[in-house]
Amino acid sequence: MMCHEAQRQLKSIGSADLVVGIPSYCNATTVGMVVQTILDGVTADLDALRVVLVNADAGTSCDTRRALADAVAGVSIPVVIGGYTGRLGRGSAMRAIMQAALELNARAVVALDAHTTSITPGWIAALAQPILEGQVDLVMPRYQWPLPDGGLSDLIFYPLTRALWGCSLRQPGAGDCALSGPLAQALVEYDVWETEAAAAGFEVWLSSVALTEGPDETPGKRWRVGQVDLGEKCYAQRTTPNHFPVVFRQAVGTLLRQIHQRRAIWQSMPPIRPTPTFPGPPASPAEPVPIQDVTPLIDALILGWTEYRGLWQRILTPTNLSMIETVALQPAESLAFPPELWAHVMFDFAVVYNKGEQDPDRIVDSLLPLYQGRLASLWHDVAGLTPIGREGTVSAQAFVFETSRDYLLERWENYLPWKDGGELRSGSTTNSL
Repeated sequence: MMCHEAQRQLKSIGSADLVVGIPSYCNATTVGMVVQTILDGVTADLDALRVVLVNADAGTSCDTRRALADAVAGVSIPVVIGGYTGRLGRGSAMRAIMQAALELNARAVVALDAHTTSITPGWIAALAQPILEGQVDLVMPRYQWPLPDGGLSDLIFYPLTRALWGCSLRQPGAGDCALSGPLAQALVEYDVWETEAAAAGFEVWLSSVALTEGPDETPGKRWRVGQVDLGEKCYAQRTTPNHFPVVFRQAVGTLLRQIHQRRAIWQSMPPIRPTPTFPGPPASPAEPVPIQDVTPLIDALILGWTEYRGLWQRILTPTNLSMIETVALQPAESLAFPPELWAHVMFDFAVVYNKGEQDPDRIVDSLLPLYQGRLASLWHDVAGLTPIGREGTVSAQAFVFETSRDYLLERWENYLPWKDGGELRSGSTTNSL
């Protein structure tokens, strides 16, 4: 929950129609611009509503909070700025924002990344209106998300979400979203706030919950999920060298864990259903995908072969491991990592992550160089294409995941857990589950 001072501020505010939340961590250089854009959007499109801006900051210094306070000086809408209790992470910040919205009895919550540089005033109403009008309970964005940042969605989150939960939700791991009060109430009551869902895994966990569960016990009833076109997504990069590996471990690990927890859904082979898509604000035409030197990504794959080959032998089938070796030996300028191989690799990792005996974090860490190799191949495929052309390539990849569900089911049902001299899962004492 929010810190004591923020709690006091919430009590004095009383109520709201809409809460706009900004989870932040060391975002002093961008948060002022984000806040000003939010204020412009509220003034232009939502002026008739009682809107409250809530910041949940995890920073160890006050730079971000000072920058935000400077940006809201003299504004007329109520603003709450403060830290929160519990495990530090984006998910914990989102939980604090949702709890604040519930205390204010808000009808909707819009959450926005504090480091987004492409946000426009139209984003706020575009995300909020489908919730305020009672059409859906969760709105996720549909971006034109440049590589490499959009690669996780293109290659892991989107195809897995489509294949596992039977819903074509384009950005299930996006940091900008909107949700209804009832969904927020359900989410804060889950016992996940000491897991990766409290950190970078929040969004993929949120999407998985909304797509597979519902507000009551009615069989087959789900939370209503939609998406909205928001144009291009760009944000300020983190400068710490280990930031992306940590995000990868937390976010991908969270989604892989859902495969076990929600196995009854994907084992039924649900038909793929479209996601309602709402129009967003006008956006500038996106440029073709730039041609990029992907040598660093390919180098990471080759280094991964050296570091993780022993572990890959226990995760991948012999055929898939042999094909990975073939990929790694290709010249950098023509490297091709086939979509079918990537789908099988992901499903091999999903099985061993959930049913194997080694440390799950180490398994996800060993997936990272394979992902980087597949990203290099995707970049080769889409360089020079229009955004529509790239979307076609990504959709084809997702279709391959869908048609490979029999492979996942066979591997899941016939897998025999292995045991070696490496690190075991905490509390694991046998060679079977």
